[in-house]
Amino acid sequence: MESIQENQIKYQCLKDVTHRKEMVLAQIKANNKEVGYLWKSLFAKQPKSKKSKGSVISNVLKTGVGVFDAVVLAWKVYRKFKK
Repeated sequence: MESIQENQIKYQCLKDVTHRKEMVLAQIKANNKEVGYLWKSLFAKQPKSKKSKGSVISNVLKTGVGVFDAVVLAWKVYRKFKK
């Protein structure tokens, strides 16, 4: 509780309040710019690296096996509920 009272500023006139308000607004704008920069860097797309032929073939096989598995599953479900 004491630390809060130590940090309080005593204002003598309206100019002091206006000056403090301008300082706080400047800090808020600077923080907003920093947060915006960090937010954009968080979701920025990473540059694509070149893939080797082996990884391309592996990805094609994975996709093909996945599609085949989905077709077989759909066929089995279709035959089961057809009866």
